[in-house]
Amino acid sequence: MEVSASLPGSGLGAAARVSSNDLAGISGTDFMNILVKQLQFQDPFEPMGNEEMISQISTIRELELNTRLSKRIEQLSDQQRFGSAAALIGNYVRGTVSDPEGNLFEVEGIVTGVRFTPEGEVILELDTGDVLPLSKLEQVSDAGVSA
Repeated sequence: MEVSASLPGSGLGAAARVSSNDLAGISGTDFMNILVKQLQFQDPFEPMGNEEMISQISTIRELELNTRLSKRIEQLSDQQRFGSAAALIGNYVRGTVSDPEGNLFEVEGIVTGVRFTPEGEVILELDTGDVLPLSKLEQVSDAGVSA
């Protein structure tokens, strides 16, 4: 979604284009400040109607609530992924990974720990000292039953 905004009489001339990703960092206070500026620079012969103002305030509130909801859903998703990965501790796992040269090799062992990379990828730490990204996991079994 792309939003176009311009303030008539404000000297801004061209419309400012903002993508929906840029809107994630804008708070309700920022939107209220924009609305106040818009009111200050509106044409006195054609002022904004009550319905239009209420509509804009409603849109501002809706965007703020959607941003909060998105953050909460992301937090829940991270907690779910971490909980699922933590449930693998003590289990035997196996998967295929590649080295920097692109050679494939198998990694296996008992999961002793779980961690997240800065990019959000879940990494399983194995008793062998190896690590296995959760996305490369191919087999899970009880620690006493290694295939």
